[in-house]
Amino acid sequence: MPESKPFKRRLWSAALTILGTLAPILLILPLVATEARHQAQNEASITAAVVRKQIENILMHAEDATRTLATTSLGHPCEEVRSNLTRMGTLRPYFRSLSLVKDNQVYCWSIYTDVTTPLYAISSEGEIGPGLTITPVPGTLLVPDRPAVQVSYGLSAGQGAVAFVDAQYLYDLKSAAARDGLYDIEILLGKRRLPLLDAGERERPAHDVNDETEVSASGSYAAEVRVTVLKHQIDSFRRDIWHNYFAFLVLACLLSGYLTRRYFDRRVTLAADMRKGIRNGEFHLVYQPVIDLKTGAFSGVEALLRWNHPSTGPIRPDLFIPVAEETGMITELTRHIFAMAAADLRALGLPPHAHLGLNVCAQHMSRADFVDDVQALLQHLERPGQGGPVTLVLEVTERAALPDSDVVRANMRRLRERGVRWAIDDFGTGHSSLAYIEQLDADYLKIDRAFVNSAGTDAVSAVVLETIISLARKLDLEMVAEGVETVEQSDYLRAHGVQFGQGYFYARPMRAHDLTAWRQTFVLKNREADEEPVIA
Repeated sequence: MPESKPFKRRLWSAALTILGTLAPILLILPLVATEARHQAQNEASITAAVVRKQIENILMHAEDATRTLATTSLGHPCEEVRSNLTRMGTLRPYFRSLSLVKDNQVYCWSIYTDVTTPLYAISSEGEIGPGLTITPVPGTLLVPDRPAVQVSYGLSAGQGAVAFVDAQYLYDLKSAAARDGLYDIEILLGKRRLPLLDAGERERPAHDVNDETEVSASGSYAAEVRVTVLKHQIDSFRRDIWHNYFAFLVLACLLSGYLTRRYFDRRVTLAADMRKGIRNGEFHLVYQPVIDLKTGAFSGVEALLRWNHPSTGPIRPDLFIPVAEETGMITELTRHIFAMAAADLRALGLPPHAHLGLNVCAQHMSRADFVDDVQALLQHLERPGQGGPVTLVLEVTERAALPDSDVVRANMRRLRERGVRWAIDDFGTGHSSLAYIEQLDADYLKIDRAFVNSAGTDAVSAVVLETIISLARKLDLEMVAEGVETVEQSDYLRAHGVQFGQGYFYARPMRAHDLTAWRQTFVLKNREADEEPVIA
């Protein structure tokens, strides 16, 4: 058994409410991920900078010690300067040993006596060059299984002082900054940026830099720190952000769900109110005159629907018409419009063959009973004994696509045989306009006010207006310009061959009983304009 419409409506309402409730979470998900990554990278950047500054401090001590020894003790016999080396190595922090080098031979140590050995025998950096050199080494003569950092200061090639900094200080620094494995920290030293290896680790290149890696390079020494944010740290930041915004997110979800439900209920209520409004006579039609631009004569009217809600007052058609289309109320509403137009005919007092424009939608046109609904109106428009019939013009908007079906084509053909004429309303603002012209085999093309407003200007829409006019001419369609508000627009449209116009420049929409009085005034004005003397 097929589901009833109320059940489908309730199901659709529940689905939309759930989606609306979850919307804040769905929207904030990418923001939380981005913010968590941003926070992690900020902390990694700070961590890299702190570690770099500490390394610079250690290297500054080593540079000061080696520079001092190279400039004050180098060249003196070891017996004279050993006590100074020993005192400096003992009292200053970080050093494993200090030594003096001559011709790349270590001839004086801070910890050994009477030991002379080539520098290459104790270090991979076997030669001293001028200036400061920093190199990580896997071990030293005294502690061969524990890495160190060799800092050399040379006065010239092969002549200088060497300090071996215990790498344990740097390991402790890395461990403290890594915060129990939240970050992967790598220290690179020397011109070749060699990584400081852990004890027992084989020589390897530096790790690649990725999007989660922050790099802090020293401007004073050949040293660089790379801090990579690990996934579980980003996850930790993400959890913290969710926790911090949990209360706000709950309120946002509740508010969003409430507003979604209110919106849906409002549309459902609006549909119910429309049905009630049809029964209670809350709807009425107003009529806007259509003018022949060439002669200035009255040629007909377009009927426009108005709704005066008993509680909220007037409701704009652009608010309730889409709801009527979505809820299937549009057919019932269009029938009501036909009935009101038929009831207004006597008050309108339209002359024979005047045009009466009424809007219809694609949804109604695709129904098998559409022709019957229109024929019921045509019987009133034939007006036997009142001077002749009124020409019915059905205006189809481009708001919804027109179904390409046999029913639609058959309906249009039957009504055209009855004298009904077709117009494309708001041309150029909705679904495929050219396809509409082909499907409808239209008689009129109504130019939307958005294009009419640009008449005679340099706006882009003015080019579109000229294109529409040219297209209508080539397709042999008569044109009706909507929203004409100034004499300049009226003159421009007339000069470019537009046949009809409507808008505030001629008249505002009015009730049926006001149209006769307006027509008399309009004819009188036109007659006075024609009788104005020409001043030579």
